[in-house]
Amino acid sequence: MVQVNLSNCHNVSIQHVPSDPVVEDAEKTYIASLRQQCLSEGRCGPATANYVDLVLIRHPTFKASESLHNQATLSASIPHGAARLPLDKLFTDRACSVILYGEAGAGKTVAVRQIASQWSCKKAMTEFLFLFVISFRDVNLSVNKKTSAWNLLSNFCSPKASTSRQVSEAVCRAGEKVLLLFDGFDEYVKSQELKAGAPGFNSLDEKAKLPLVLHNLLKGRILPAARRLITSRPAHISFLPDLPGTSYVEVLGFGEEEIERFFNQNFRDSLQAERALRHVRLHQNLYRMCSLPICCQIISECLNRPSISEQNDTPITLTQIYFSYVEKLFKHFETRTRTPNTRSFNTCLQQQRRTLEKFARLARDGLKSPLLNVFYMKDLEQHEITKEEVNAGCVVYSQTHCDSCLPCTFSFSHLSILEFFAALAVLMAGEQDYLNEVVQQPSGELLSRDEALLTFLCGMLSKQLLPLTRTLLPAGQSEEGWRDAIVTFLMNFTCRLQQSNEETPQRQTLWLLRCIFETQIDELAKKVASVLGGRLYLFRAGARPEDCVSLAFVLRHCCEPFELDLRRNQICDTGIDFLLPQISKIGNLRLNDTAITDSAVEHLVRVIETEDTPLLQELHLDGNKLTGRSVEVLGTFLEYNTSLKVLSLSTNDFVDVTCLADALAYNNSLQKLILDHNNISNAEAFGKALEKNSSLTLLHPELGVASFAGVWL
Repeated sequence: MVQVNLSNCHNVSIQHVPSDPVVEDAEKTYIASLRQQCLSEGRCGPATANYVDLVLIRHPTFKASESLHNQATLSASIPHGAARLPLDKLFTDRACSVILYGEAGAGKTVAVRQIASQWSCKKAMTEFLFLFVISFRDVNLSVNKKTSAWNLLSNFCSPKASTSRQVSEAVCRAGEKVLLLFDGFDEYVKSQELKAGAPGFNSLDEKAKLPLVLHNLLKGRILPAARRLITSRPAHISFLPDLPGTSYVEVLGFGEEEIERFFNQNFRDSLQAERALRHVRLHQNLYRMCSLPICCQIISECLNRPSISEQNDTPITLTQIYFSYVEKLFKHFETRTRTPNTRSFNTCLQQQRRTLEKFARLARDGLKSPLLNVFYMKDLEQHEITKEEVNAGCVVYSQTHCDSCLPCTFSFSHLSILEFFAALAVLMAGEQDYLNEVVQQPSGELLSRDEALLTFLCGMLSKQLLPLTRTLLPAGQSEEGWRDAIVTFLMNFTCRLQQSNEETPQRQTLWLLRCIFETQIDELAKKVASVLGGRLYLFRAGARPEDCVSLAFVLRHCCEPFELDLRRNQICDTGIDFLLPQISKIGNLRLNDTAITDSAVEHLVRVIETEDTPLLQELHLDGNKLTGRSVEVLGTFLEYNTSLKVLSLSTNDFVDVTCLADALAYNNSLQKLILDHNNISNAEAFGKALEKNSSLTLLHPELGVASFAGVWL
């Protein structure tokens, strides 16, 4: 048999190695073991139980300097002009490495598990002979140990098969027929160290510190011809080493078709699925949450009951949804461990308070730990969590390896579940000092883990959840005291943001609005609206369509015209629909680069026209690829409107602007009309119209000056 040097496996060519029956049997056995493990991996997690295709978009580049909140979008709407990418076409452009990025819960891990599952059944990715899944969450468990690249890969499969040298040689020879799936780079505890230069080596079996092995495996020094897919939240992509032939793919979660398909698959009764869908569509913020696979799973589970209530006690905030999820878990726990009954959830929590406290403290510890959502058996024993309590479903057994020498680990089924239980821990321990510690942190240092916990904590003050809050608070504390503490915290945070300059991270302002909506406290929204001073600056804040629900909740309590700056956010038409009921409170609306279409412009104009005294004075719609349909709508609107002073429409797809030109002959309130960076073909149409207009002081297209002789006033 020809000996293969693994230290230079990138030079091995499969055609130079003669076939050997023993080697072929070892390869077949190992591949069969891989497929079996991938099939098991594909079935992990609640969000993959009924898989529905995700919305994937390929981007030519990714600007690593732009953070998660500037670059990433989480919208069920597809960006203008973008083509959806099937999961099995990720490598059709011959990219050596694919970075699959998206916000938490968008479906990155779901995509990895689906790839593994489809490959195991030979339904997709059939061009690959070997496929390995490397979970950074599992890697964290051994981050300080020495290992080899082959040990790291083979840990995913059968330990017996992994000892075969023939198999490791076959993996080297397979070249581009090897697919490496690195899942959850943002969870890697040493992610910031990978960018720095590291000693290079190409040996598959040379042992070194794990970060060094990972660096060379990701970099492509080891198995250079193999294809690589790395999933991550966008904020961590800048920590990745420079990868050869990188392609960037964004995962946007579910679109409308996917949400409907998921509900139909998750409900046994089609009529029940239809009622559940009707309910979430009535509460559009719930519907937008369903663009996240994990939220879609939780919402559908909460509504998967014999009858769906459409009364006021139906969950409408994120916190209410998660409480419903916990209610289902604990009632299921009671059914398994005690005589089934129909007691209220409030009574159930009183009886199960001890169990709930155990999981809450475990989650709080996890939120402070570098391993985050990974726990050993000793962690569960430390909190006296029993086997029966584990089987209730709050935490799940998460060890995916077959190697029995590795310690078994547990995790909450999703990071957001851990964050929710951590919020319960703060509430149940009565930690009001925690609020003071957070608000005293320097501006811009509010951690994402704190944000999620605090959002849930605010939501526990909503009127619908107050009976539960009373049950969970420690003796001697009242819900009124906690309500006052939360209100004080949010007001102090609002004042801190207002005292900062415009460079204050707009994301934190957006987070503040989400918290206020979660509380559902009208008085709080009114106070915050007054402190904001008539201006909401959310430029590139990472706002999503469902965030406009929070915006509308605050705007509803405004007493003066508001300036709302939403530039460079993926608001889409749905977000505009959420804002329309409060459009009368807005005096200056900036919607530049918000992915809206002609339909949103039509809806916006229709609502403004119905107002008795419209207040909107500035409307900025630049960079949205609007067409002649919007020109017609805005032209008709300008003929009769007397409030609008500035209309900016630069960088769209306008050619014929006759309607706008004709409108200026009747309009005597518009002062500025900006049309530059369009393909306007009939600029001369403005000439005659402007002879009758007495208000316009600036008409600014980048066209020929000769066409506008005598126009500038």
